[in-house]
Amino acid sequence: MRFTTLRTPRQWRRARRVLVCLAVAGLLAALVGRLALGSALFGAGMLGLVLMESAHLRRLVREADRQHNALLQIRPLLGELPLDLGGWAADPLFLLQAVQVLIDSSPSLVVECGSGSSTIVAARCLRALGHGRLISLEHDPEYARRTSDLLRLHGLGDVARVVTAPLAESELDGRRAQWYGTQYEPLLQGPIDVLIVDGPPGNTAPRARYPAVPLLLPQLAPECRILMDDGDRPDERAIARAWRDELGATLTYLPGGRGAWLLHRRPVAEP
Repeated sequence: MRFTTLRTPRQWRRARRVLVCLAVAGLLAALVGRLALGSALFGAGMLGLVLMESAHLRRLVREADRQHNALLQIRPLLGELPLDLGGWAADPLFLLQAVQVLIDSSPSLVVECGSGSSTIVAARCLRALGHGRLISLEHDPEYARRTSDLLRLHGLGDVARVVTAPLAESELDGRRAQWYGTQYEPLLQGPIDVLIVDGPPGNTAPRARYPAVPLLLPQLAPECRILMDDGDRPDERAIARAWRDELGATLTYLPGGRGAWLLHRRPVAEP
């Protein structure tokens, strides 16, 4: 029995419930006198659970190893002051994915939805590349203040700026949507080469991050990359596919951590 197709926590929980139900069905069959059938069902369920937990443990070990290797690779960009990694903050693997996108694209303008540790790492990466600036949108004034303080402490104020933009209603295809306020718009001088989406939080609205592309579309460069965290969540999966169709972009799933989606739009070739 193989569990390699179970990529998300929800899929693991569903498979575990199926196997538990199979074992319980075996016990019930044995209680009503159908011993052969009951033994077979119970044995299959318990064996499946053992194999599944073993596979899950191996998956956790591989994940820890990947996060450790990612942390080693981004360590030069973390600086001497501590940064939050994991939990609500971006984990090392997502930060490494963001760094790789920045290196591949060598952007002039990066816009980030949701500030934090990723802001510091991205700003340090841009400084190492020798050009580019970062605008980070943050709906929570306290988080915006903290990230701004970190930028100041790390000496990155000339590379990145955090804009406090509380969520407000926006017009989107004739419907109302929650998105960052317009405080950031005067700062978008030039096309957006890279868009990093790690906000707003998913609990603020259904498909909370979807407005990023349709509302920022006029500012997106003809060739641009979009990286979105929390790719294993159903909303983010649906958002990524919708963006792909709207942009005509390639879509790549990046496994590990909470999962991520990378979209790459290229200019349309001249006929």
